[in-house]
Amino acid sequence: MPNSGTDQAFWCERITYSPLSVDGIADASHHVATTPVEAIRAIRRAVRDLAATLTPIERKRALSWVDGGGCIGAVGALHRGEPCGFSLSHRGLWTEWTVCPVPLPLSTRHDEGPVR
Repeated sequence: MPNSGTDQAFWCERITYSPLSVDGIADASHHVATTPVEAIRAIRRAVRDLAATLTPIERKRALSWVDGGGCIGAVGALHRGEPCGFSLSHRGLWTEWTVCPVPLPLSTRHDEGPVR
């Protein structure tokens, strides 16, 4: 279902997995974005914040997604009503960002903060 700009919001989640945690989840958060660009901008910002801590190979892959076609493709997918995401390995952890279009009534929650 393509996004008309008025009937959808975008559910954004970030989950960081750790092999050392009991349940495997070290940290998680979520929020609702009102546009595809806003949703992907949050991922780009977070990935850039982590870039200095990444191995050279992972940094190159991450910055290529942030500054290249990956984030553009993700915005396009959201405009088409499709989910998208990005993941990377850093400091022994694995972080996944996902964004899914959702019906607009969920956007009124506009929650931010840890998911526990």
